Amino acid sequence: MSNIGEPSNNTKNLYGWQVKKPVILPKKSTSAQRNRVDMEISKLENLLAEHAVRVRVFRTSFCPNIKSIDGAEHNLGCTICNGSGLIDRHPICTHSFLQTQTLQPHNFPEGWVLDNAVAATFPIGIELFYFTLVELMDYTEIFTQNVQRQTATPDVLKYSACRVNFIMGSNGVEYYQERDFNIDNNGSIVWVTGRGPTTGSIYTIHYEAAVQFRAIRALHSNRFVPVDDGAGIKQVKGPEQWILQKEFLVRRNDFTGTELPPNKINPI
Repeated sequence: MSNIGEPSNNTKNLYGWQVKKPVILPKKSTSAQRNRVDMEISKLENLLAEHAVRVRVFRTSFCPNIKSIDGAEHNLGCTICNGSGLIDRHPICTHSFLQTQTLQPHNFPEGWVLDNAVAATFPIGIELFYFTLVELMDYTEIFTQNVQRQTATPDVLKYSACRVNFIMGSNGVEYYQERDFNIDNNGSIVWVTGRGPTTGSIYTIHYEAAVQFRAIRALHSNRFVPVDDGAGIKQVKGPEQWILQKEFLVRRNDFTGTELPPNKINPI
């Protein structure tokens, strides 16, 4: 029997990801049934397994901390979603085949935004919805920002830093990792005592962080394929393909899942 469409080891009995088994209908003894040609979904699954990248896919939903069920008024200081309006829970480790990548910068009053989008295909059983958060597990991308040094706490960056390429203060002095600063378990900057820019001053940082996307448009979401299972015709929902947009509404959590508060803005 074919195992296409069956819950995989990644999704079986995993909270929030209990994939339903496909329905199997009895075969019909007709000439059309005997000469049927099935779509070879297994070849697409092999493509994903051999050429995909490892990702974490979250269960994403709207934040319930709103003033009314039929209104859109939301507290921007919400501690549940950090004002983004979205909550991301129960990530699953899987893989995805990425293609058709675009990168276009746009200048908004809030700053520069990279219109980075990709088409992503996921294995059978990994179902997305609009705004689903997807994070690449093995790849990073460059990000730059200005940061104000804090008084007695680590400097929290917009993204969790995997590696710092350089830091330079407003006085033109460059600071070096392990001599002047280190990266803690949360991807924040911890300065060595007596080193680094003065408290309250601004410095620029060039670093690398994990790539995060959100699903914005479904290309192939409802593909249903009958597959000959030997004992019957299995009704399988095919792999989903979505357009993913670079994530900008970032919530910073520590390694325990507790949200990290943003840096305090102090007078220079």
